[in-house]
Amino acid sequence: MKYRIIDTHAHIFPMKIQEKAVDAIGTFYGIPMEHSGEGTSEGLLASGGKIGVEKYIVCSTATVPKQVTAINDFVSGECAKHLEFIGFGTLHPAMDGIPEELDRCLSLGFRGIKLHPDFQEFNIDSPDAMPMYREIAKRGMFLLIHLGDAERPYTKPERMRRVLDEIPELKVFGAHFGGYHAWDEAYEAYEPGMLWMDISSSLYLMDKKLTYRFFDKFGLENFFFGSDFPMWDHSEELGRFMALGLSEEQNRMILAENFLRVYGEKQGKNGPEI
Repeated sequence: MKYRIIDTHAHIFPMKIQEKAVDAIGTFYGIPMEHSGEGTSEGLLASGGKIGVEKYIVCSTATVPKQVTAINDFVSGECAKHLEFIGFGTLHPAMDGIPEELDRCLSLGFRGIKLHPDFQEFNIDSPDAMPMYREIAKRGMFLLIHLGDAERPYTKPERMRRVLDEIPELKVFGAHFGGYHAWDEAYEAYEPGMLWMDISSSLYLMDKKLTYRFFDKFGLENFFFGSDFPMWDHSEELGRFMALGLSEEQNRMILAENFLRVYGEKQGKNGPEI
């Protein structure tokens, strides 16, 4: 059966830095990169095209404040060239002018922000970060955020829980089942309905029993498919997902329908568009 597929978690980099950026990510996580040297928009489209991906959330993370504007401009430019892309901007909690940059992100067509506190080196629940989340929430924007790590303290699931308790209106896409390498902690930290979760960079380690526990507790309707490109090949990630043995209806939900319901889909003259 052919499914609609939305990749809700993919990274792209400018050609001049993409090989260095991809290799740095692989070194950071100790994982051989499936697409080393191919972390470009063209590499993403080639990988996703193998399984018929329809749309991609694309993003890149500013590790220091001075990178924010340039990265947002880059992602905006790539979205203009590739209509398959849904751009999410980036911020850094130590930057000046967060409200102004968020307004600029909206003007660029971004409805979401991507943060990776491990790379950016700030605790998710840091008092310095709370005003940033409030500004994101005030504008009704989504926050796609890396959560969980076995080695680093920044992204522990309980930190995200504290943020959500204080700012419940914040619309969070919690990457990696809400807690990469910290799935037991993520399972305990959140309550159903607090956040949506993507399934990227997880199924290669999570067993089916744990995966189903997450679906049962948090509701299968709250999960999105994501590749975490260029970490993984789309065909391989789709194979891991299909191996879960869900029903066709459940596959449709996670591969596209859940995200389209949450993010919003409208009909254009040439068919569905986001």
